[in-house]
Amino acid sequence: MSKKKVKRIGVVGFGFMGRMHYGNWKKIKGAQVVALCDKDLSQFTSSMQGGNVKGADTSTDFGTTKLYDDYDRMLAEMDLDIVSITLPTPLHLPLTAKALKAGVHVICEKPMALDTASCDAMLKAAKEATNGAKLMIAHCLRFWPAYTFLKKIVESKKYGAVRSADFHRFSPPPGWSKGSNWLLDESKSGGVALDLHIHDSDMIHYLFGMPKSVSSSANYAESGTMLHINTVYNYNGPIITATGNWSITPSMGFDAGYLVIFEHAVIRWNCTTGKPPQVCPEKGAAFDAKLEEGDGYLHELQWFLDFVNGKKVPLIITPEQSRNSVRLVDAEKKSAHTRKTIKL
Repeated sequence: MSKKKVKRIGVVGFGFMGRMHYGNWKKIKGAQVVALCDKDLSQFTSSMQGGNVKGADTSTDFGTTKLYDDYDRMLAEMDLDIVSITLPTPLHLPLTAKALKAGVHVICEKPMALDTASCDAMLKAAKEATNGAKLMIAHCLRFWPAYTFLKKIVESKKYGAVRSADFHRFSPPPGWSKGSNWLLDESKSGGVALDLHIHDSDMIHYLFGMPKSVSSSANYAESGTMLHINTVYNYNGPIITATGNWSITPSMGFDAGYLVIFEHAVIRWNCTTGKPPQVCPEKGAAFDAKLEEGDGYLHELQWFLDFVNGKKVPLIITPEQSRNSVRLVDAEKKSAHTRKTIKL
């Protein structure tokens, strides 16, 4: 694999998440975005349709960065070291496999794929990658300061064991995909469970390991599209729950957070407050947590760059874990449809 000091980056798919990757790669020393690719070239000149967080790069002046509408041509011409794949979920497997075969490291947006069989095919492609090319699935919550703080507290047992934890993620219907809204087509995005709720499912997986079973309930639109899902994750101990919904009214807007009850403290956080998590200890006054600067998108890209450069970094995520998070959500969807507890 390339040992160049500055890694050459390509971003594939230039909607909201593509612009998010592009903007954050530009902030990282040792990375240079040299190519952008989207089959619809108007994405490079049209105004961005926003997602639920700020930070995406909205510029239309890309300097010397080369623009492509052909992925294969970009791979053949640009001598890339890393590619960010920020495309609809059905494209994750074929485009990831091509890049890995070409010896290019891949950071691919979550979810890894629509089903575990496709995840397994991606794992196979990673194992057979040319020149040791690496694969990372971009589960940004594992790098988000409000959640990395919680991870440290859970692991250190500073306030004792976790007695219960509840996570939530509410959003208006996703409307930022250009043209036909593939996000609302469950056959393409996996719907609210696999595209939105998986953030919290994966975080629970990261914090507590895979549960022994899940019990989920859901409600659906007349079309059969899932709108809301709630899950109880069985760990034979702490009560862990999570709720996802993307039928929230626009006037309410995006809302995510958690409430974790330890033996000797409570920690709560909600993104709408603009404040860090609040620690409410058993004794003494409540106080705000001190967080590292930056957001999860920036931190995950920096981690991947360090990882492919061979630096000693903590092992935060593996492709196998990302595969198991898809498996976890598959079980939740099955439980919701059958109204039965599903073992893992």
